[in-house]
Amino acid sequence: MEPKISIIVPVYNVEKYLDKCVQSLINQTYGNIEIILVDDGSPDDCPEMCDNYAKQDFRIRVIHKSNGGLSDARNAGMREALGDYILYVDSDDYIDSDTCERFIRTLGNYLPDIVVGNARRVEVEEVSVMQHRLNTVGQVVTGEQYLKTELKTGTMHMAAWLNLYNRNFLLNNGLEFKVGLLHEDEQFTPRVFLKAAKVVGTNIIFYNYLIRDGSITRNRDRTKNGIHIVQTCYELAEIYESLKDQELKRLLYDSLVTKYLYGFQIGRLYRKEYNELIYKGFLLRRASLPKTRCKAMLFSINKYMYFWLNQTIKQLSLG
Repeated sequence: MEPKISIIVPVYNVEKYLDKCVQSLINQTYGNIEIILVDDGSPDDCPEMCDNYAKQDFRIRVIHKSNGGLSDARNAGMREALGDYILYVDSDDYIDSDTCERFIRTLGNYLPDIVVGNARRVEVEEVSVMQHRLNTVGQVVTGEQYLKTELKTGTMHMAAWLNLYNRNFLLNNGLEFKVGLLHEDEQFTPRVFLKAAKVVGTNIIFYNYLIRDGSITRNRDRTKNGIHIVQTCYELAEIYESLKDQELKRLLYDSLVTKYLYGFQIGRLYRKEYNELIYKGFLLRRASLPKTRCKAMLFSINKYMYFWLNQTIKQLSLG
């Protein structure tokens, strides 16, 4: 029997976008799917919309729950999923109609833990591609090997919705999303790849990631975002410490420095109330690439100067 794919869609306050998302799932050219709509206590018309979709298509199941955030909704969907593979889709995005069919074709006899896809980033009328470099269709690599190659080329995108996951692989390794965390994918994806024994990379561009007003990337006060990113870096550093592959450890550490500085910048964490959160030595010990080391050194000399210099450069580039 052909594998079943469970498509998990967390739903919260997206009534303007939900139909386009759901229609892209209903109209998949591959039929053996289930669509799990997780109503995360949405305050708009989304709960009723979800129930109506379920009445129209027997493949749709709806979970109604109190609001717990994106991670909690994804976890709830995964626990209820019956498919062999899981695909996460955010409810304000949509996927191409042949997505599941193309993914199924890549499975072969490998039974991979992860199949990696690619996306389009759509902002107003500007479209760019989030493309991984490594295409391993016809062969499998370990998650560590995949991470290493992608980190070297700077194309290791961490969005959880870029990948198709073997459900038993996730369940057997306790790979859930951390509840209450913003930018949860940054914490989830590295852990998943480090556990994966079989990864297949593809050139499949299937996901349409919409940048919209009111999304997490457009939130003006991003203090909490920055705090969560920095805290995630501390958590991941502990995980990376036990890695035996020294080259991979170095690359992952260096990526943490970049992530950490990004969190510091968007959260404006130069303020005194965050002195206990920001630890300069964390960066200096882990930066390895020349560009990253220069940034870490400047930050360690004066974090205020680092912040305002970056702000100035950003403003000049926009002007």
